Amino acid sequence: MKSVTFYIVVFLVLYSILTITNFSQQKDSIESNEFDWYAVPIVFYTPETDLSLGALAMILFRLTDQLNSRPSSTRFVGYYTLNSQYSFAIKPEIYFNDDKNLLQSDFSYSKIIDKYYGLGNDTEEIDNPDYEARSFLLGAKFQSQIFPNFRAGLIYEFSYAKIIDAKENPYLNSGSVTASDGGINSGLGLAVSYDSRDKLFYPESGGYYEFSSVFFNSVIGSDFSYTKTLFDFRRFHKVGSNQVVAFQFFYNFIIGSAPFYDVPPLGGEDIMRGYFRGRYRDNHYFAAQLEYRLRFWWKFGAVGFIGVGDVASRLTKFELKKFKYSYGAGLRFRIDDAELIDLRADLGFGKGTFEVYFSYNQSF
Repeated sequence: MKSVTFYIVVFLVLYSILTITNFSQQKDSIESNEFDWYAVPIVFYTPETDLSLGALAMILFRLTDQLNSRPSSTRFVGYYTLNSQYSFAIKPEIYFNDDKNLLQSDFSYSKIIDKYYGLGNDTEEIDNPDYEARSFLLGAKFQSQIFPNFRAGLIYEFSYAKIIDAKENPYLNSGSVTASDGGINSGLGLAVSYDSRDKLFYPESGGYYEFSSVFFNSVIGSDFSYTKTLFDFRRFHKVGSNQVVAFQFFYNFIIGSAPFYDVPPLGGEDIMRGYFRGRYRDNHYFAAQLEYRLRFWWKFGAVGFIGVGDVASRLTKFELKKFKYSYGAGLRFRIDDAELIDLRADLGFGKGTFEVYFSYNQSF
């Protein structure tokens, strides 16, 4: 059924391009660029969800009159399926106080069918990986500038998950999986970042480097005790008038007993594209990717990407021969020439698998 999804996505991309092009042309005469918005429909089909209808939307604004300041944004994603599943998410990213302060938030509520294949880098395909869950997530990260380009601050994460139906998933029905019924996560942590990117949405030079660590404990209301740590390093180089090479290294690990759905997952729309997000999970997860970006005609662009990554129970357990690879290509359509915002569609491949992705902005 992925082929059906792919053709539907292609149709909607073309339809959205025509709609957004007309909207953008109307806005070209608007002198102020302090408030913009974009919205596109999404339709997809999977055996688990049946037909799904939804939308992607983005609001772009500034809290200052200085047009050279970083733009703030709020992204909305939502869909509803004929199987009575749904997912809604809001992700604000707000720069204020002359870009010295940054607030990033994540609010989501969903009732979906997901998949769990157990822990490890060589888990096999199983007949019944599905389970149904309802979840609510609230996250906030506030950072303040310490030195030019360098910020530090606090993170708070709260989530509630309820496993509505484990179906016939052998792992969740075994009674040996942490949080097989769900539970409450509540964590507080620290974040530091260095951001020297020349542009926010389409960097051509500079880099972004982030370290964060969040501590979950019963003292702050969590049902589970563990620590989640993240390293995210990105670098961008302009190699021609319309060409950029981008690189990312990502490392995420946990210490302690985390709920199975918060154990680092490999795959998804941002890194290791081509793998279902969570097809492989374990306490340690690393990935690296290289992407070539080209603007080739009018508002159109294209990318090609390759990646490598894997999961392991401990840092010393990574094995080169078991590393996963990913590769693919995608199309870009520029919907905002001033802020360099793109609509993107990617087709990613892994070992015996592929996935289609449709979203705003670059993957990293």
